[in-house]
Amino acid sequence: MRYLFIIFLLANIAFFVWAQRLSPQAKSTFKVVDDGVAKIQLIKESEPHKTAEETPQPSLNLNGDVQQLCYSAGPFDVESSVHAAKETLEPLVLKTNIRKITTTQEAGYWVYLPALASRTEALKKGRELAAAFVKDYYVVTSGDNENSISLGLYREPYNADSRIAELSKKGFQVNKEIRIEQWPEFWLDFSITETQLATLPNLKDTYQDISQNEVICKNN
Repeated sequence: MRYLFIIFLLANIAFFVWAQRLSPQAKSTFKVVDDGVAKIQLIKESEPHKTAEETPQPSLNLNGDVQQLCYSAGPFDVESSVHAAKETLEPLVLKTNIRKITTTQEAGYWVYLPALASRTEALKKGRELAAAFVKDYYVVTSGDNENSISLGLYREPYNADSRIAELSKKGFQVNKEIRIEQWPEFWLDFSITETQLATLPNLKDTYQDISQNEVICKNN
C-alpha cells in the first residue's frame, strides 16, 4: 500500500513537470509609473511647432509708417566741415547725404594783346608799350596764352573798358576776356521725424556762413 502511494505521487510530479514544459509562460508587463500617476511631458513636446509662416516679422516702412521732414544745409566751402556736421547729425536723424557741386562765377575781365608769332616779337611789342608810357604789363612766357601780353585783370567791367580806351588812344588794339572761376561746394541733406525735430541742432550756430532750410523730400 505504501509503495502504491509513492508510485502515484511520482506519477503526479512527472505529469506536472510535463505540463509546465508544454504550457507557454505568461509574459509580465512593466509599467513606468503606477496606476493613477500622470505621465511626465516635456515642455518642448507640449508646445505646438511654429513655422516661419505662423510667426509674423515686424517691419518698418519709412515712407508709409514714418512722416519724414527733409532739410538741406550749406554751402560748406571746406569738405572737412561738411563731414564734421554729418557726424554731429547722424545720431539724431534718420539719414544723411553729402552732395558736391561745382560753382562757376565770373572772376573778372582780362585786358591783353593777343599772342604774337614768337617770343622775340612779344618782347618787341613790350618795348613799344614801354616807349608809349604804358605801365603794368608783362609778357606771358608759358601756358595757353604764351607770347601774349597781359595788360591787367579787373573785377569791374568799367575799369576794364577804361583801360582799353587808354590803350586805344595810344594806338594799341587790345582784347577783353571774361575770366571764369570754378570751385566746389558741399551740401548736407538729411531727413528727420517730427519727434526728432525737437532735438535737432541749428548748424548755423557753428557754421555761420551756411543756411539750413526745409526742402521737399525725394522719393527713394
